[in-house]
Amino acid sequence: MLGLRVTDTAQEQEGLVDLITEALPSSDKKIPTKVQLLDKPGSYVANQLKKFQEGDHILAIGPTKPIADGEGLKMKPMMVVTRETFDDILAMNMFMATGGLGPKADEVQLGDNTVTNRSIAWQDEDQETQWFKLTAWGEKSKQLSELPPGTPTVAVGKVSCSSKEDKQFLNYSVDKVLYLPRGSKPTPKKAADPDKGKVAAAALGTVDFKF
Repeated sequence: MLGLRVTDTAQEQEGLVDLITEALPSSDKKIPTKVQLLDKPGSYVANQLKKFQEGDHILAIGPTKPIADGEGLKMKPMMVVTRETFDDILAMNMFMATGGLGPKADEVQLGDNTVTNRSIAWQDEDQETQWFKLTAWGEKSKQLSELPPGTPTVAVGKVSCSSKEDKQFLNYSVDKVLYLPRGSKPTPKKAADPDKGKVAAAALGTVDFKF
């Protein structure tokens, strides 16, 4: 999440809408950081980027990575908010779950698409194991079904609620999944076990947040 000042109007080039901004410094002793906002033409966010004028102040929310020359950041914004549209931030829907994958789950064919439902576990400060059921579609579905149990994972997506047979369920639909690189930690030989409330220590290590 970055507070930004627009420094130029948006340009469309190489299949992307490109808006140059600068991050507002936290003090007079720090210089502004260049931030390049990028999105595909036609999306809701891209249409917003095209409307901004030089000098506008905005709040941008999304994943970032360094620009190649080291002179700033690139962001693919999930949401861009102005003073006039600040209430839109209340509509933001995002969860982030980190932990180790549970027992393997089969990929299921549904029409022209595939889906995998698989558990992920993490331990809180009281050493209680918390379990979430992730839902992934398409290519992410294949990845989720094939990874070894205990693989350290970061999943980002949206939360929704559904009901079936008078019961309500929370659904965690995955938009992006990151996995700890192989070799960083040993993969547990035994799957995490929801019934025993255990998850291998290797599945709780530090996760690399590279994009």
